[in-house]
Amino acid sequence: MIIAIDGPAGAGKSTVARRVAAELGLVLLDTGAMYRAVALRALARGVAPSDAEGCAEIARSIRIDFDADGRILVDGAPGEPAIRSAAVTAAVSAVSAHPGVRAAIVPLQRARAKVGRGVVAEGRDIGSVVFPDANFKFFLTASPQVRAERRAKELGTPERVAEILEEIRRRDHLDTTRADSPLVEAEGSIRVDTDALDPDGVADVILRHVRGARTKPKWVYHVVRTLDRMFCRLWIRLRVEGLENIPRDHGAILAANHQSYLDILILGASVPRHVTFVARDTLAESRFLAFIMRGCGAILIKRGASDRAALRAMTDRLRRGDLVAIYPEGTRSRDGKLGTFKGGAVMAARLGGVPIVPIGLRGAYRAWPRGQLLPSPRKVAVRFGPPIDVSGEDGQERLIAAVQALIGDGSYGSLPPIP
Repeated sequence: MIIAIDGPAGAGKSTVARRVAAELGLVLLDTGAMYRAVALRALARGVAPSDAEGCAEIARSIRIDFDADGRILVDGAPGEPAIRSAAVTAAVSAVSAHPGVRAAIVPLQRARAKVGRGVVAEGRDIGSVVFPDANFKFFLTASPQVRAERRAKELGTPERVAEILEEIRRRDHLDTTRADSPLVEAEGSIRVDTDALDPDGVADVILRHVRGARTKPKWVYHVVRTLDRMFCRLWIRLRVEGLENIPRDHGAILAANHQSYLDILILGASVPRHVTFVARDTLAESRFLAFIMRGCGAILIKRGASDRAALRAMTDRLRRGDLVAIYPEGTRSRDGKLGTFKGGAVMAARLGGVPIVPIGLRGAYRAWPRGQLLPSPRKVAVRFGPPIDVSGEDGQERLIAAVQALIGDGSYGSLPPIP
């Protein structure tokens, strides 16, 4: 997931972005700090902010990283508070306006978005240039006077409001009139006037939009889930462990072994959030099942074929923060043992920028094996393992190993520790 927050200097972007990132468990990307780092190095080396080639060379050679809290590291050393000095503030607009500087820094910003589950990125061209396809775009604004008063309070120098106001007006002019990537309100942005809001209030506005964009369960889903829970509690005596491993506020793939027709009922009854299930399209040949699947928002996939439309649908749901459940084996087990995993779960997780929660189902095969008309009243267990990052080349192997560790021999028995 990528959340882009743009706006002029002093609109409160950095503080708000940090709070939103912390609340959603995303990586913080302070793009302004990256340009400030270049300006800091330019001043230290005696390179004028107006020297386009000199600043571009620094941007190409500087090493920019971030610590665990999202604070910038410049050539391995903390960049704060030096990058916030008055000298850097006065120089950064001119430095960041050079096309060569932006050409060197923008790829670093895009690379940062591939870390973890996504980013909250703030700056002045995030939604328009750096991440034009961001899932959410916000443009924070405030009057120059309010922004000057905030900055003076932040610096502990209330007597400098007039001076800071002039500096903000100068920066606004430079940022909005530069030839390369000027400050604009990106198409599709949600405008948030922050004059009367504190940082918590602005963060709440953004979080409401992000969380409100998730797929809303229809009445059919609620009815089916209620009946499902009653069935699982009374008939198969379901045991659930590891629910704390299910993300509360962001998207993820739920990938489980496929033992029987009970598997969808088990996950639907276990997961406290709405789940979008991926199912083969042949199930929709039954009018009753077609009605249920449409009402529950299922994604139908063509069995035995590369279904790009279904993959796009999964990716879209994941980027909106939904949970998508998939059974990588593609069909029910014939003997209760783990079968061959197909690559759709890992591919969807990579495209959606989300982790995979491995799931182990035990006892479902004995309760409803192939060829048996109805399920037997047996004990069934489901275990949710810790989310895993499958962005590396060994993502598929890691997923298979995690699911295998959770199911053991596949029977109910005594459960092994969650790996």
